[in-house]
Amino acid sequence: MQETWWLSEGGRRGRVVVCGRCSSSLDVVRPLAEKQMLDPWDSVLAVSQWAGRGQLRREWDSPPGNLYAALVLPQVPKEFDSLLPLMLGYCLAGFLRSKRIPVGLKWPNDILLGNVKIGGVLVEERRGVSLAGIGLNLTSSPAEVKLREGHAVPAGHLRAAGHSFTPLSLWCELVDFVKISYETCLIQGPPSNVAALVEPLLCWLGQDAVIREGAEAPWTARILGLAPDGSLRVKPAGGAGERLLTSGSIWRAS
Repeated sequence: MQETWWLSEGGRRGRVVVCGRCSSSLDVVRPLAEKQMLDPWDSVLAVSQWAGRGQLRREWDSPPGNLYAALVLPQVPKEFDSLLPLMLGYCLAGFLRSKRIPVGLKWPNDILLGNVKIGGVLVEERRGVSLAGIGLNLTSSPAEVKLREGHAVPAGHLRAAGHSFTPLSLWCELVDFVKISYETCLIQGPPSNVAALVEPLLCWLGQDAVIREGAEAPWTARILGLAPDGSLRVKPAGGAGERLLTSGSIWRAS
């Protein structure tokens, strides 16, 4: 699974397992968490991955120099389950904004800087263990030819925008921030309050976007905001009322 790894001392952020090249940080962290060798807020940081994955388990290019991490999450009340990807995206975006990097959250789980994707969040839950895979392009991004056909936005990286970070120091700082922000989300009250907290960070809020659901032909709609369960509220062009999206791809209408 991995070639080599070492474990940091615990602290505010929990322990960090740093491993060499692996299939993915999520693959490394899962057995450790399931065997209770890692606790909530402990994490795995990988140097590189040969099978990194994103939404719908799409493969993501993962060379050394970028941040590829997986975080063990504490259990939350069931009513927040569908909001977890958005909550983690909100925490990650908030951290980058604290660094004066004006990112937005592209529903449901991508981080955009301008019109390029620089990172994302993937939440996986199995056997009572919840994990968050977090990736950030710090020094490189996949070439256009490596992106899936019909990708919503191009890929970019933070160094190209004038921001320089190293994975380990950034991750340790990020986990501290995410832990506080995540716990702050959960004390806001019901899911509708959390959705309202996340909503202002949505990319293209109040603007027209193109939407693709599964094999359907793309269609245009105005992004209205979030439903209490994290679904995306949209108003189809030329139609009455609104629809709720629970999955699919969106990109800005030209």
